[in-house]
Amino acid sequence: MFRFRLQRLLELREQAEQAKARVLVDARDAAETARRERDALADLHKTSKAEVAAAHHDEPRVGHLRQLGLVVESLNERLDHAGANVHAADAVVVSAQQLLEAAARDRRVLDRLKERHTDQWRVDEANKDRVAMDEVALSRFSRNTNTSTSPNDGSTS
Repeated sequence: MFRFRLQRLLELREQAEQAKARVLVDARDAAETARRERDALADLHKTSKAEVAAAHHDEPRVGHLRQLGLVVESLNERLDHAGANVHAADAVVVSAQQLLEAAARDRRVLDRLKERHTDQWRVDEANKDRVAMDEVALSRFSRNTNTSTSPNDGSTS
């Protein structure tokens, strides 16, 4: 039976790759959440700007315009912050993707090594079987040759 000496290391690399894949999924989820939050803020910002524009056309009150201006200004800051969060989350995704690719590469190296060792083991086993069969055939041949060429026991009838 074939036994790969680095099997435990291969299993550890597979586990590390799976862990990095989970980290990548989590990072992608976080980036998607950050994008949704940014998009929601962008929609709110757009709506607020439309309210300010509409308020300018109606009979504007200074206090109301000032309040809407503060809301829009606050939304601008929050939108900038949300954009930075999206950018940071995307950077985490890229980093996690690179780590996953490195882990997959490390695992593939061991997989290919295991395949080569398995192939060599099969060749060696086939050679051992062939040698054993040749020995059996040679042994039978020599027994059959000895039996057919053996002199009679010397008795005459």
